[in-house]
Amino acid sequence: MPQYNQESVHLQEILEHSPDGMFTIDMNMMIQYVNPAFCRILGYTEKELYGTSITNHLGDLSILGNCMANVQARGHCNDQETVFIRKDSTIVHISKNVQALYDQEGNIHNVLVSIRDMTALHQLNKELMESKHDALTNLPNRRKLLSDIDDIDSAFNIVLLNIDSFKEVNTFYGHKIADQLLIAFATELVEYAKGMKEATVYKLPVDEYIILIKSACNQAEISECITALSLNLNKKTFTAADQEISLNVTIGIAGCNSENNQINDKKEAMAYADMALNLAKKTRKNYLYYDESFHIKEDYENNLSWIKRLRNAIEEDRVVPFYQPIVNAKTLKIEKYEALIRIIEKDGSIVPPIQFLEISKKVRLYHQLTKIMIDKVIEELSNHPRIQFSINLSIVDINDSFMNGYIIDKIKNSPYAHQIIFEILESEGIENYDTVNEFITEVKKYGVKIAIDDFGAGYSNFVYITKLDIDYIKIDGSIIRNIDTNITSQIITKTIIDFASQLNIQTIAEFVCSEDVFNYVKHLPLTHLQGYYFAEPSAKIITHF
Repeated sequence: MPQYNQESVHLQEILEHSPDGMFTIDMNMMIQYVNPAFCRILGYTEKELYGTSITNHLGDLSILGNCMANVQARGHCNDQETVFIRKDSTIVHISKNVQALYDQEGNIHNVLVSIRDMTALHQLNKELMESKHDALTNLPNRRKLLSDIDDIDSAFNIVLLNIDSFKEVNTFYGHKIADQLLIAFATELVEYAKGMKEATVYKLPVDEYIILIKSACNQAEISECITALSLNLNKKTFTAADQEISLNVTIGIAGCNSENNQINDKKEAMAYADMALNLAKKTRKNYLYYDESFHIKEDYENNLSWIKRLRNAIEEDRVVPFYQPIVNAKTLKIEKYEALIRIIEKDGSIVPPIQFLEISKKVRLYHQLTKIMIDKVIEELSNHPRIQFSINLSIVDINDSFMNGYIIDKIKNSPYAHQIIFEILESEGIENYDTVNEFITEVKKYGVKIAIDDFGAGYSNFVYITKLDIDYIKIDGSIIRNIDTNITSQIITKTIIDFASQLNIQTIAEFVCSEDVFNYVKHLPLTHLQGYYFAEPSAKIITHF
């Protein structure tokens, strides 16, 4: 058989057996070829599709013109999401890659399109976004609470309950018993709420619950009710796995429009209940009803104090990077470091970012902190020519034109750009994809790698992540830290890994905090691991364990 015939047969076999749908269209948008996978995806036969216009099968024509313009100008159009309509009129979400096919004179005569069915991932993403119940207790969750509060047109009260020192319970008894306690506690609250008028129990993250009381109760009536609840919970013994365990509970309460001294903005009710709870903990009270004088002066003074502390730290060069190793999941050897911001106080104490980053954004010092980190990490790179360092970037940095330009300029002029990984926080919500994409495209020209940080903690947008040219997905610590016992975390993690592997994206598990967690994740097809189990962030770079 002639060589070209063998190659033709081989190509045909590839197209026919490809799991991805493939088809060609001419310049009039008429379908000229379809492979079996494309037929399966749309539910048509080859005969039914051949010679029809591709526009008959598109559910969204808005990107067609732009895509074809790119094909004619550049010869390709990659990684766009669109919607096709199946024969049964249902829709299928797909990602597509489009490539021009040229004749001997260099003119485009056909266009080859490869599509991948993203419907399952799209649905998973939708379920993650829309889920309104806690997986462990089956109680409505925070998302449902916010929705219900938004629908309230009358006065209401929020009762926020926190199990004191639950972290210690978790550590001492283990995750399994701790989860049973959370379920038993939820059951007790639901039973108690049945005796209250128009009361619903919600589960918040970790060890917090909320009772939303929609009936018009004044402060005295609520206080009487919560006093009884507090006494009941703090004297009750809960049983889990034959263990009898007593729990202490602290409660914060806030009412909206119930009395003149209460808050008027229902969206702030949870925040004020949290204020009351925190003050109750500080003053060692079982419960506290929010009063408008709580914390206002103290918070104002605290903010002013932090403004001064931040400015002094910047001026005195006390903003520094700490480095945490990222290890190869197979060899456990250090391959990268994440640079994490810290402030060194004058007395030598170390201040973590949770104490100052949000305030720095409010007082417009945040970008200065980012600049310091970039400058110091690039300087450190000169001492480690073969090691990659990752730097956290906020969407705020990328969307700011000055900061965006500063970062790109630093990368252009650095001989170490190929050693840099920019970690973009997924939990902040990547909404302006055009700006983010332009930034990623520009910095990658100089060898920079891109990671999506805290994936799974926020919006977890699987579909849109396919539009970004990224190299790593860092699975959020809130998922990894209890993965050895939490089935939901295991399912989400495996889904993310599978999703990433299909896109040739490497995966990093953050917050590998214990031997139990490590023993679980080491059997997953992750590429890298990071966490306190290996090493804490340190001013000094650790080269080996």
